[in-house]
Amino acid sequence: MKWTRVRRSGKRWWRDHYWARVLGAGVFSIFLVGAAGFVWIWWAPCQLGGCVPVEDLAEYHAEGSEIVDRNGEPFARLATVDRHIVSLDSLPAWVPQAFIAIEDQRFYSHGGMDLFRTGGALLNNLKSGRVGEGGSTITQQLARNLFPDWLPYTERNLRRKVLEARAARQIERTFSKDKILELYLNHIYLGSGAYGIEAASRVYFDKPASELTVSEAAMLGGLPKAPSVINPKVGFERAVERRNLVLSQMVQAGYLDAEMAAAASEEPLRVVEADRDNPKTLASYFVDQVRRELEERVGHRFYTAGLRIHTAMDPDIQLMVEEELERQMTEIESGRYGEYHHPVYPGEASSGTEIDYLQSAAVVLDANSGEVLALVGGRDFRDSKFNRATQARRQAGSLFKPFVYAAALEEYHSPLHTIEDSPVQVTMPDGEIWRPRNAANEYDGTITLRDALVHSKNAATVRLALDVGIGSAIDIAQSLGITTPIPLLPSVALGTAEVRPIEITAAYAGFANGGHRVEPHLIREIVDRNGKVVWRAREYPEDVVDPTVAFMLTSILQDAVDRGTGTAVRTSGFTGAAAGKTGTTNEEADAWFVGYTPELVAGIWMGLDQPSTIVKGASGGALVAPLWGRLMSRIYASRPQPGPWPMPEGVQVVQVDRTTNYVINESCPDGRPTYREYFAQAEPPRPPCPVQNVAAPTMVKRAQPETPRVEPGTGSGAADPDPLALTEPDEVVLPAPAVEAVVEAAPRSVVPLAQPADVSPPSPARGAGPRPPAAPPSSVSGRSREAVEPRPAPTAPAVPPSAGEPDARLPESSADIPGNVAPDLSDAPDSEIPGEQPGGPPEEPSLPSVEPGATIPMDPDAGVLGVPTNEVL
Repeated sequence: MKWTRVRRSGKRWWRDHYWARVLGAGVFSIFLVGAAGFVWIWWAPCQLGGCVPVEDLAEYHAEGSEIVDRNGEPFARLATVDRHIVSLDSLPAWVPQAFIAIEDQRFYSHGGMDLFRTGGALLNNLKSGRVGEGGSTITQQLARNLFPDWLPYTERNLRRKVLEARAARQIERTFSKDKILELYLNHIYLGSGAYGIEAASRVYFDKPASELTVSEAAMLGGLPKAPSVINPKVGFERAVERRNLVLSQMVQAGYLDAEMAAAASEEPLRVVEADRDNPKTLASYFVDQVRRELEERVGHRFYTAGLRIHTAMDPDIQLMVEEELERQMTEIESGRYGEYHHPVYPGEASSGTEIDYLQSAAVVLDANSGEVLALVGGRDFRDSKFNRATQARRQAGSLFKPFVYAAALEEYHSPLHTIEDSPVQVTMPDGEIWRPRNAANEYDGTITLRDALVHSKNAATVRLALDVGIGSAIDIAQSLGITTPIPLLPSVALGTAEVRPIEITAAYAGFANGGHRVEPHLIREIVDRNGKVVWRAREYPEDVVDPTVAFMLTSILQDAVDRGTGTAVRTSGFTGAAAGKTGTTNEEADAWFVGYTPELVAGIWMGLDQPSTIVKGASGGALVAPLWGRLMSRIYASRPQPGPWPMPEGVQVVQVDRTTNYVINESCPDGRPTYREYFAQAEPPRPPCPVQNVAAPTMVKRAQPETPRVEPGTGSGAADPDPLALTEPDEVVLPAPAVEAVVEAAPRSVVPLAQPADVSPPSPARGAGPRPPAAPPSSVSGRSREAVEPRPAPTAPAVPPSAGEPDARLPESSADIPGNVAPDLSDAPDSEIPGEQPGGPPEEPSLPSVEPGATIPMDPDAGVLGVPTNEVL
């Protein structure tokens, strides 16, 4: 009876207190959810979801992925950090005890989740009103470290804690406690870039973990809480305080007695200094670029998957490149090439943040496959991780000229085609005047394409670019691999566009291999731990330049090395087959040489990160070409010299009088210097040597009444009887579209050049406007120009041009080569510049800085942007 009354009384209370019922139901629901969650975490099969790939944990025993060279020899390892795996048995007992004492004292008694510690952390967080404690066990921390994508550390919410607990439970059911502790000690982050106890021991104490003292173990044991704050290299006092706390926790856990802990707390900690004085390692920039390529190919799993990465690196060539670069830069800094006014590389990593000493970049490629045999992206990888070979964009200077001449050879079919090398001025759409000039204001009148490129004639190159269309040259450059934006401006012909060293080196490979585009790549193939190939580089042979054009251009660039701006290659001692081009930008801020043999192509750049004059009056021919020659001499000292470039079908050969540039026949005099010339058409591009020219003198000032002269601002005018005596330049007026557009990369097809009739009309992307019909083989400069007023084409000269004897201009050594300065958009005048001064040379204008791409007036005695821009002998 009594019990019945109590029960009825409870029912009335429950019925009369609605919110109590709601609260009770809520608590009961939470209990049910919690119980269900616990059951799911502890016993649910993986088929229900929420499992991590614990079976793949063996991968985390790998110390990154191994990089091997082209000979199969390993030379580097890739991992997130320099991680070394050690066994638990190899460590002193107090090392794991220190971590257990401070991080998880009930490690050996829980099943992956410490409910007491988790509950305490939850109450403390509720009291403080913020998430300050996590209560994670060692197993949960291991799960976070091994599965960062699945359990992102940045998520601090209930979902992540539940998944973390489930992952920890999986690990506990798969591995023994000792194995879990071993995995934890080998993968926990301990600051200063050190993952794992072995790496941390070497970073902080310069000793293996097996030699750690109690005090040192306690210091490392305290780091997981906040490795970037407690780090002894950052906050030594905080690290000592944390060490002492760990020691007291070890006493509490029974691992140490009070006496041992007191002695350890009195032991001074000797932490090694920052590791910046280690010697430079071979191929640091190469290894870093391999890492970048791997991230593109296979993602981030290469850090732990134990892959074997086969690269194309030739260790001997890589070492030679690094040694020769350092040798040349040291000589430049010593003043051998002129007064050097910049900081000198100290010979070790700099302690400052600004890298203001001389830098360099170099790439050596297999010309046929694009494999990168050697790569250097800077002077010291410890100081600067910026890879100047693959990331820097610098003005090309005269390196861009071969693309102009390749476009001309596509149209004219022979290096014997002539172009005027005389003063020229270009009127921009806004009325400004640009007057490119040759070095020393010297002009050769009518010259062949060969001599214009061999001696890097600026005025002739600009005329040629306007003649064939600057868009045609840009299209060839882009089809060969240049991806940086190239503005459709006349000044681009002289190299104002910026390029990456690796790209322009690969573009020259297209000339070396007969017109095939190559994709520069460092990695040959990637193999997993089981020997299965997971990725392999594929060659995509793509013909983008006609083989006859590539061959003829190569013959000209061979001449540039033998008797032109690159003669320092020969004076340095290299005698093998070689072709190449120098480049120097405004104010001598960039020095280049890109050259090639029939099998290798190597591009080298030198300069300062903040563009500035390297050495006053220096050039790519003086600073870089001799380096290239020495490098090739060393490379071919241990390998056979390749034979000459094979002549493709469709190329015809003639002998040419070097004095007159006339094709030799039986009417020509004996004993005159001759050379082999090439053409790609049915008939020779020039008439044979005339009988009346038998006694022609070596130097003739040729009257050329047919050559039109355009008065400034008129677009037409009377012919000048002597182009060498011009006092005012020809003028070309450009419409707005020619300087406003930017040419995008576009696919191009190769047009065979065996016969002129086979030449198909170019696509609109190839030039700035419609192209005129091809001129007859005997035509000279002055043909119709795209986007320019038509000019009448004169007939071939009846007397030999006044070319003189080119060989007489050769310097005796590289020191005799004058500066070859190429254009730069950063140093142009933005005010009106006076024209030519009567009775003497014009004044040199001051050169205030101008934003790249600006349209500016030009001085008649200045290069593309107001500075002499030519490489001459």
